[in-house]
Amino acid sequence: MSASVALMSVFGLGVIFAIIGALKLELAKVLNIDDAKVGSLISTLMFASMIMVLITGPIVDSVGYKPVAIVGFLVAFISIFLLISAKSYKMAVFACIILGVGGMCLNTVGNTLMPVILFDGQNAPAALNLGNTFFGLGAFVTPLIVGLLLRKLGYKTTGTIIAVILLIPVIIAIITVLPSVPTGFEMSKAFGLLASGIVIIAALALVCYIGLEFSMGGWISTYASSLGFTDKGANITLSVFWISLMIARLTTAGFGVFEPLVTPEIGASVIAVLAAVAVITIGIMAVAKSKTLAVIGVILTGLAFGPIFPTIVGVTFSKTLEALHGSVFGIIFAVGLFGGSFMPTAIGIIAKGKTIQKSFMVAIAAAVILFIMALIMGRF
Repeated sequence: MSASVALMSVFGLGVIFAIIGALKLELAKVLNIDDAKVGSLISTLMFASMIMVLITGPIVDSVGYKPVAIVGFLVAFISIFLLISAKSYKMAVFACIILGVGGMCLNTVGNTLMPVILFDGQNAPAALNLGNTFFGLGAFVTPLIVGLLLRKLGYKTTGTIIAVILLIPVIIAIITVLPSVPTGFEMSKAFGLLASGIVIIAALALVCYIGLEFSMGGWISTYASSLGFTDKGANITLSVFWISLMIARLTTAGFGVFEPLVTPEIGASVIAVLAAVAVITIGIMAVAKSKTLAVIGVILTGLAFGPIFPTIVGVTFSKTLEALHGSVFGIIFAVGLFGGSFMPTAIGIIAKGKTIQKSFMVAIAAAVILFIMALIMGRF
């Protein structure tokens, strides 16, 4: 049951990060706002998440997993319901702020609990690869649910169903006995992490990786369209990216059945190899002239990306005090979100003057920097 709470937490985060994009067309109609305002709602969610994850990390370290998980699921339910019920843009902004609160509660609980309960607590990178497959699943199925139900049931009913999906786990979280957090948390030690070399390097690595993932998630459909794909084909191409990413994470974790392909000892080397592969695969995307080569590039990029985030976090956990893992995660994830804020925008700005393919040079540069960060990480 503990595993269920952890996996549903990261699944819920995937839903939260995907919900605005999935509902954006209807949301824009209801609120009478343009694409720029919709983009501002996403930015509000990201900014709120950046602040909240710094708070939820130490809270998990001090009070434990269970109360934060319960609050996370409840707040996620309430915030999605507020979002679909909003009659004004200001109300939607407020809902997105609250959505960030719920999302970061679930994010911190899921990513700090999984290394404790999966693989007997002995392999954090593998545990996080297995568990974060459910993040991808949440982000993948949310647009599908909206697509299937929106015309049949309407905007508000569809949104309510998604909100209820995040309410159901509250019952499981309440009745489940979760492990106690390790003793030894002190706020002074948490602040001391800001000067920790491994934490700083991990945070910079996540700036690169989260920026890369957000950029691919935001621009692959546009990229596919520029090569002649229909709207449906472009969306399928984006879906292929997410499926590839999930398959890579499951494979790295040995599907939770076989021997994992990653351990704390080799984790930094795995990140370096995958970053180097990503440089090549994004390069393939940047030079592809045919649809076939473009799809191959997208698939290979998804496979390369998949294990990077969980392995960065897992390696960092293996090199820091367990009692501070919530605080560690809060710092590195908050800093990492900066990459998700500026890199997709930079790609979009460059694409206006040139082409989306040429703008992928930004992503290639980020992958190169990530490779360097991984090499440094291996020295700790």
